[in-house]
Amino acid sequence: VEDVERKGALFEKLVSQCRGVEEVRRSGLLMAVELGSSEKLYRIMSLFARRGIMSDWFLYCDTAFRISPPLTISEEEVRDSARLIRECLDRL
Repeated sequence: VEDVERKGALFEKLVSQCRGVEEVRRSGLLMAVELGSSEKLYRIMSLFARRGIMSDWFLYCDTAFRISPPLTISEEEVRDSARLIRECLDRL
């Protein structure tokens, strides 16, 4: 639990640098990645599904997707997950 903030900050840094990401809102490892349009969000969800990435969007916000990994995620898993997400964002 003591590493949650560090891992969340790393995840935010890696994902926020991606093309198409307007903002990352975060508390610990709970993140909302803002894409700015519902069209982009629906497209990224399709790309995620093809890559085996489980994600969803917020009922009150159809322009951002959720990242909520387990608190026990390792730094290596953070980097690998961010890489997969970046690959999908590059295809938007």
